[in-house]
Amino acid sequence: MSKQPSYKTFIENKQYQNIFSTEITDIWQKKGICRLKGDLITFEVTGLLIFRGKFLMIFPKSYELPTTEIDIRKHIEVLTKVLIKYKNEAVLDPIESELLGGENGENIKNLITTYHLIQDFTQNGYLIKETFIKSTNYSGKVDWPTTIKKKQPVFSERSVVYVDPIFQKKVIDQQNLLIKLHKFCIYKSIEEFGWLLGISSDFVEPVNNLISNYDLNFLINFLTRELNNTFVEREIKVINLLIQYISGMTPENPEEKLETLATPYFQNVWETMCSVNFKNQYHVLKQIIPKLNWEIDSNATVQLQRPDLMILRDKTLYILDAKYYNIEKNLPGWSDIVKQLFYAYTIYSNIQSNKNLMPHLKLNNITRVYNAFLFPSSESEAINYAGKVEVEGNNQLGNIKAFRINTFLMMKCYIGIEKFSYINNFVKASNEIT
Repeated sequence: MSKQPSYKTFIENKQYQNIFSTEITDIWQKKGICRLKGDLITFEVTGLLIFRGKFLMIFPKSYELPTTEIDIRKHIEVLTKVLIKYKNEAVLDPIESELLGGENGENIKNLITTYHLIQDFTQNGYLIKETFIKSTNYSGKVDWPTTIKKKQPVFSERSVVYVDPIFQKKVIDQQNLLIKLHKFCIYKSIEEFGWLLGISSDFVEPVNNLISNYDLNFLINFLTRELNNTFVEREIKVINLLIQYISGMTPENPEEKLETLATPYFQNVWETMCSVNFKNQYHVLKQIIPKLNWEIDSNATVQLQRPDLMILRDKTLYILDAKYYNIEKNLPGWSDIVKQLFYAYTIYSNIQSNKNLMPHLKLNNITRVYNAFLFPSSESEAINYAGKVEVEGNNQLGNIKAFRINTFLMMKCYIGIEKFSYINNFVKASNEIT
């Protein structure tokens, strides 16, 4: 039967009654995971914390959790997979990398190691080691060297006959220690972390506690020898993961170790998800962004304009800014507004003044630039108009529309378990807003 996990859920940047010991909150504060105010605690990261066998899942700002446990666990699974995908694909700074499980090779028996073990297993199954059994009881290919050596022939006229030849049969060696270790680590990985990835421990047969029969150093040395004796790419990958997993199975207080799969910069995750799901064309369109011309005696690097998302549809250029705000409590300020308006004004002016700019895109057909903020939301609609902002007394600059984007659907589409045409639906929604 599947082991029932012990977990609690929280929302980033929301205050809660502090129910945790000073021992763990001191660690969390040093790592920038939380802040304390009196007897209240606020988490400053989004993601997963594991300590003493308990799982704490901190959801993004503006998130609303469902009411049933089965649905909550689905949301936990989706967020876990989002953070793993983001970790594997994004360029991370050292602080974020550490909180997201560390660099490759440092993932000692943690969620990242088990994720890669489970992912490989679901795609390829267990490792296979084959051996040969020789017997007169099998049929198939005759092992002539062994037959000639061990059996007496029968001479018949001019021929030699072996009436009971020895046959050779290739079978899977179930007792091979590498295979047994792989099965054990897969079972323990799924038992401990499978629920986070939507996999029940019922998915695999239980195995005995193999580790209790061996010294850990012996097992690591054994795996190292196996690693040095194989040239099979998959075996190399799996054995390295097994070494990481078993290296982390220290007998001294294994539950005292804090594990994290979290980020203090979920705004980067939000921007990444928006870029992927809206099919960002920035790298194609960045040439239409005007450059700054400094007339100054300096070799300093000039920071470029960089809108989050640029998308060209029909005769409209969409310039979108993925904003990780809880708009019930906070809104973008002057610098964000002016920057977004400036993007639209300067880019459109550049297109109008340079008719030969990227002619294959027919930019001279563009009749408008559409500016919008994309905010995370728990509202049921995938895309929902929230309002607009403009600079008082400067109507010529236009305005910036604001849209709420359902976070859960955004995450599901990002990891590929659901499909939704964001840009087509956004174009439709934006055309309805005057």
